[in-house]
Amino acid sequence: MRIAGGRQHYGEAIGILLFDDRAYPMAPGDVGNASSYNFPVRIKVVKGLTWYPGHQRTWGASWPPEVDLMVSAAKDLQREGVRAIVTGCGFFATMQDVLADELDIPVFTSPLVLLPMLLRMISSRKSIGVLTASKPHLTEDFFQAGGVDDMRRIQVIGAETASEFTETHMGGERIDMDVDLLERQIVDIAGSFADDHEDLGMLVLECTTFPTFAKPIQERTGLPVVDYISFIEFIYRSVVCRRYSGFV
Repeated sequence: MRIAGGRQHYGEAIGILLFDDRAYPMAPGDVGNASSYNFPVRIKVVKGLTWYPGHQRTWGASWPPEVDLMVSAAKDLQREGVRAIVTGCGFFATMQDVLADELDIPVFTSPLVLLPMLLRMISSRKSIGVLTASKPHLTEDFFQAGGVDDMRRIQVIGAETASEFTETHMGGERIDMDVDLLERQIVDIAGSFADDHEDLGMLVLECTTFPTFAKPIQERTGLPVVDYISFIEFIYRSVVCRRYSGFV
């Protein structure tokens, strides 16, 4: 067997782009925690990137600086040998088409891009609840960037009342986090919403921190739960296929 060289390191199929200047903790299950995966990943902090770009209609004649930073970092990851790229915030849905066009490998920027497919997987009488870090920030523009043209079957659930999340991730400056407290808060938000909305057929976790709590959310609501990590695993299996063994 002959294999090709030319790089300094190998074996990291998934590249992950993260914000710069973030000091909050990332528990197992968070997209930015390498132990969330059962395969190697390559994490790249995008230097100078402190916020996400708005919708493309606000960009004007040229790309915002955030877009240039993301494209450059993504191309670096591609040159370093990753086979697919994901991002560290669901609000990067506005970057999906740009990054996909600029690269020669698959890109997954946000669980929001899954919604058109997920809506077809459940009854037309059912809706999907999207649990987000900030309901006021998650405007319809982000859903449109993800390919959703009709919001009638989408219900947005904000985590603004999760004080532990606010104090560490959403403007707060604390760099230690009570994971058990945050779990109780997030599960209570999702569970209470599900109790009040019997038409829910599925939950989608927009935030990259929330996969940590996917299992207790599912146990509380009894609903299918889709998050970043589960789809990153799907992507990995599509770019690193495996041989099957067994018997017939």
